[in-house]
Amino acid sequence: MARKLRFIIPILIFFIAWEIIARLPAVPEYLFPPFSVVLKRLYIEILRGSLMKNALLTIFRVSVGYFLGAISGITIGILSGISEKFNEAISPLVFLIYPIPAIGWIPVLMIWFGISNAVPIIAVLICAFFPIYLNTVRGVRSIDNSIINAAKTMGAKKAVLVKKVILPLAMPNIFTGLKLESGMSLRTGIVSEMLAIPSGLGFMLMKGESLIDVPLMFSVLLVIAIFSIIIDFVIRYIERKVLRWQN
Repeated sequence: MARKLRFIIPILIFFIAWEIIARLPAVPEYLFPPFSVVLKRLYIEILRGSLMKNALLTIFRVSVGYFLGAISGITIGILSGISEKFNEAISPLVFLIYPIPAIGWIPVLMIWFGISNAVPIIAVLICAFFPIYLNTVRGVRSIDNSIINAAKTMGAKKAVLVKKVILPLAMPNIFTGLKLESGMSLRTGIVSEMLAIPSGLGFMLMKGESLIDVPLMFSVLLVIAIFSIIIDFVIRYIERKVLRWQN
């Protein structure tokens, strides 16, 4: 209970301070609306259905891109970790492309795929892939060779070795990558929508900017913050379940 309060109290203080500061005579409401005004606008947008519709589109795009990036990052990361030849073949490509920001690919993706879901999905995939890949390789490489050799001595084939030994022992590092990229993937998806797609939460932010509708923008930002917290909670919950053998 005390731990939950330590999490909730600073957030409550932040919202109260927001309300008080925004109500000061020197602060124009159309530039910095009070928290209560933002909540009212959020309620209106929910009733209209536009917020829910665009939020679901964003969740879909980010979830698909993140899932594909995670699966490919873990798979290729394991292959790089257990095979030096494979690692030597792919490492130069990884370190050539990794420094390029995921959002830097958006103009290229727009030319290739036009205005479609593929743009934010692939941008999120690129964003998620590299850190998850690198953490997976680090996790595989950190496994004590004596454990792997013992499993081989007992007759474990490569597929069984990966499934029963390498993957479980590398999971802590893999989840580090998954947690690091969950928030970044959401941000990448939002930016993709802001630049390339006429729908989603990113589009609603740009709509609010074009109309100088600051309450709408803050209500969307509030939804994004809530989604980010939920995503982090879900991944941490899965991590606790998957890694319960460590306790």
